[in-house]
Amino acid sequence: MIGMGIDASTTAIGWSIFDEDKLIDCGKLLPTKRDLDWTQRIKNFIPQMQKLIDKYNPQVIVEEEVPKMKKGGNLVLIQLGAVRGMILAISTLNNIPILYKEVGTWRHDIGINDGDKRRDSKKIRSLEKANECFGLDLKIVFTKNGKYNEDKSDDDISDAIWVYASTLDKYKIEPKSFGKKKKVDE
Repeated sequence: MIGMGIDASTTAIGWSIFDEDKLIDCGKLLPTKRDLDWTQRIKNFIPQMQKLIDKYNPQVIVEEEVPKMKKGGNLVLIQLGAVRGMILAISTLNNIPILYKEVGTWRHDIGINDGDKRRDSKKIRSLEKANECFGLDLKIVFTKNGKYNEDKSDDDISDAIWVYASTLDKYKIEPKSFGKKKKVDE
């Protein structure tokens, strides 16, 4: 079965393609024109998304769920909802079922949602793990003062990989149990 993972925003759409449990391709869609407002960028993504669908013919799409609340307020949620609607329309027109995974859920499933709780740290762990597990060379970029640079890094791609891979047993990490350890009799 061919499956597609998607991490979408109004500025970039990370995508991944799996054949069963093997990553066969991945990338990032960007607007093909400069200086577009967010609604025009979404419209610009439609033919690009359709080309991916036509090329790979996925039988299922797994997309990162839109958060219920977001820093940046209602406009960010409206924009993310509009992108989700665009992808939902494309999947419906192509008769492809679509599943949604909460960001915290897929990160937990692959073992990067523990420890450091900062968003940037999770993005970096997503990139590092994708590079290690799939033999990729996705960019992890920092500013001159050492801060993670999300705009120039490839976390859209790594997140799209993990959104889909987190549905596969091969990539799931067993949850750590917390609490009292059982005493073993010798």
